[in-house]
Amino acid sequence: MKSLKEKAVLVALGIVLMYAFAVGFWFLHAQNSWKRAQKKYENAKKTYQSECALIAKKNQYEEEYESAKAHMPVFDVNKSTDTVWLKKIDELAERHNVVISTRKAESEVEAGEVTELPVSVTGCECSLQGLVKFMHELENTDEGMFDIKALNFKPNTKTGYLRGTFTVTCAYTRKFGDEE
Repeated sequence: MKSLKEKAVLVALGIVLMYAFAVGFWFLHAQNSWKRAQKKYENAKKTYQSECALIAKKNQYEEEYESAKAHMPVFDVNKSTDTVWLKKIDELAERHNVVISTRKAESEVEAGEVTELPVSVTGCECSLQGLVKFMHELENTDEGMFDIKALNFKPNTKTGYLRGTFTVTCAYTRKFGDEE
């Protein structure tokens, strides 16, 4: 049997061990929290720096936008543009021996100051070289602003040509009759 003094020493020792365990647990937990907080801080700092860099280039982006907008075709607000764009796509395709059998102008889409007209081409047959030259000229022509949004081709086993579909978006602006 232990004396009262020995029991008090054991209880005091137990309390000291429990405090030591609590301090150790707190320290390890706090260390992990500090590491997570540091990681979040570094990520936030990188985000802030990249956003500052974008803001610093604002004037450059505005100048590029105005330049691109100046080269964009302008149509009267009441004029239908689908025939104009279909004709230009057909002309470019013919130049590069891209045979388009089925194409359809979709509905116009307003994207801020710019109007976009998607043209879906569902029947197309051509060589790989012709397709590449057609796409290159389409994206780099001065006859309009075009962007190929979807492209799906596969070889035709009978002819050896590529057969497929693609979607071209034609971009332009609209003006009222009295605007310059």
